Formats: sequence, structure tokens, C-alpha cells
Amino acid sequence: MHEGIYIAASAGIKQGKKMEVIANNLANVNSTGYKRDRLAFKELMPPFPPDSGLEAGKNVLLPPNKSNSNVSYVGITDQYTDHAEGSFKQTNGSLDVALSGPGYFSISTAEGIRYTRNGNFRLDTQNRLVNQKGQPVLDEQNLPIVIDAPGAQIAIDQNGSVSAGTGLNNQTVGTIKLINFEDPQSLEKIGDGLFYQTDQKEKGIPANGTLMKQGFLENSNVTSVEEMTEMLATLRLFETYQKMIQAIDSMDDQSVNNIGRVG
Repeated sequence: MHEGIYIAASAGIKQGKKMEVIANNLANVNSTGYKRDRLAFKELMPPFPPDSGLEAGKNVLLPPNKSNSNVSYVGITDQYTDHAEGSFKQTNGSLDVALSGPGYFSISTAEGIRYTRNGNFRLDTQNRLVNQKGQPVLDEQNLPIVIDAPGAQIAIDQNGSVSAGTGLNNQTVGTIKLINFEDPQSLEKIGDGLFYQTDQKEKGIPANGTLMKQGFLENSNVTSVEEMTEMLATLRLFETYQKMIQAIDSMDDQSVNNIGRVG
């Protein structure tokens, strides 16, 4: 088979992967605290290195010994998350908290501590401050924050200090922990707006300068117009590669038929 078909197919497959990423971003355009994903592409020249840090089947359609060293394929070097801050929406909910600046809330899960920008919290039956999945929000000592003050007004200041009372005699019940990371790309999405720290050497650093805003939530940083524009451009590229494959296949077919008639 003509190697040009493999080259065009390689590029088409990568555009298909990009379409999946864009579709997932669009599906989460209204998800609180969601961070959009992006792909990074590169030119892949054969012979392909034995260990390029990528899955062999992800980028290669022909084995190195059957690939022309004068051509190049399309490779995906990375799928990364854009951790840029989203816009804020006012909810006036006393347990809704948005972060103005870098950093993440710490959440206790059955698998360990996870991190999120989604500050849509509530109280569970044990009066613990939890996320919408019922997982406790941690304080600076990595303990759940308990607000055992029925009927009291709950206040969360810009430093994360949580107090409850009637307004004249408020008592501090804990401080919401904020943590930041030198390399946010070491955080891996695990669903439900949570991130997992994949680099065990990355212990986290204080989120200095980050302020909490009670009564607000952070929107997704996905821009629907931008994503739709990217989707249309990706679709056009995919169609171009399809036409290239059809054109090459047509030329091969004509060559075979013409050679057959000459013979």
C-alpha cells in the first residue's frame, strides 16, 4: 500500500483524537471549576525511537523497517490541562467558595487526598463541610471541618477561616486548606472535578496571595465559541486527510488498471 495513505491516516487519527478532547471540553462548559484539555502535536520522523515516551500504536502506523526515512508522520507529544482561572459567578450561597488566584482545595476521598477548584460545598449529616459527592473538605491539619452550629450564620473570610454564629458572637471552627503546586501538569484528572498528584516528590506549596470569595463559584475556563471554532477547523482538516487518502487510492487504482491494459 502507498505510504502516503499511512501518513494521511496518521494525521487523520490525531485529528480524531483532538475532536474527542474538544467534545469533552464542550460537554463540561458549565461544570464548576473545570479546566479544559489541550493536545500538543509534533512531527515524527522514522526510524522511530524505541522509547519515545508514547504508546507505539498511538503514533505509528508502519513499523520502522517498512517506513521511508524521508517522510514524517504526525505524533501526539502530550495531552495537557490548561489550569487558567475561570470567570466567577455570584450565587450568594454561604457554602459556595471561589478561589481568586492559583491553588486548590484539599478533599478527603477513599483513595486519599485529592484536589479541586470546585468550591460548591454543603454540610452532610455529620455537619462536616463536604463537596457534592459527600467527600470532606480538609483544614490545615488535613482534618474534616465540622460546623456544629444549627441555624447559625456561616462566614468564610478571604483567608479561608470558617466561623459560625449570629454575627455578634461568631466562633471560628476551622480554616480551609489551600495548596498549590510548582508544576500543575503533574496533576491528573480523575473525574468529578478532582485531581490526583501523580508526582509523589511534589509535596505542594502554600497558595500565597490566593483569596477565597464566599458566595461565588468559579466557572469552567472553556470558551464555547473558541472550542466550536477549533472543532470546525479540526473537522475540515480531517476531511482534507480523507480526500488525500481517496486521491492516492484512486491513483493507485488507475496505475494498476493502466499497467494491466498495457500488458
